[in-house]
Amino acid sequence: MGITIKNYENLLKVFSELRKYGIIENSVITEWADGILMTENTSDYEFIEVSTTKSTHDLIVILDKNSQHADWKIVCRAMLGALYHSLTTTSLEFKKALQVIREVSCEEKLTNDEQFLLYGFSEVSMYDLRGNYEGFRLFKEDCIEFLKIYKEFTLANYKEWNLMNEILLIDLTEKLEKINHNFPY
Repeated sequence: MGITIKNYENLLKVFSELRKYGIIENSVITEWADGILMTENTSDYEFIEVSTTKSTHDLIVILDKNSQHADWKIVCRAMLGALYHSLTTTSLEFKKALQVIREVSCEEKLTNDEQFLLYGFSEVSMYDLRGNYEGFRLFKEDCIEFLKIYKEFTLANYKEWNLMNEILLIDLTEKLEKINHNFPY
């Protein structure tokens, strides 16, 4: 028997959430499924569904159905890592990233410090993005500096997310305290 799609629950949930907000395209997800299908002799039918689905809605339904037991701590941190890379390497619109940050700020599985900072960034973004350019630039830089904590999480290294999460937890409090100390919002 080949691999099962349930082995990828965290990645599937990250795909689903990032696709809902338009952070990634369907092609990123279908190409991943194609890669699995090419390397495995037999695979779950769900890989074929993901690979061939053209509808974004149907794709998200398949992803959500197969990621019901994802570890939300890891999912959120991987999403924040994906946001960091998208903001620093592609032309991701900052407001889209803030929508995801607002969503992640409500996740109770994260530490209180993570929630506080995420909530702070999302609150400021709701009320003060029409300020002067310099203020906005500094806010964006501060937000990216926060997201940098999660830079090790990429969509390509999903197999190491569990280990990376454990390593991150070792000095997460210290990293968050540095951000919180400089948090002007």
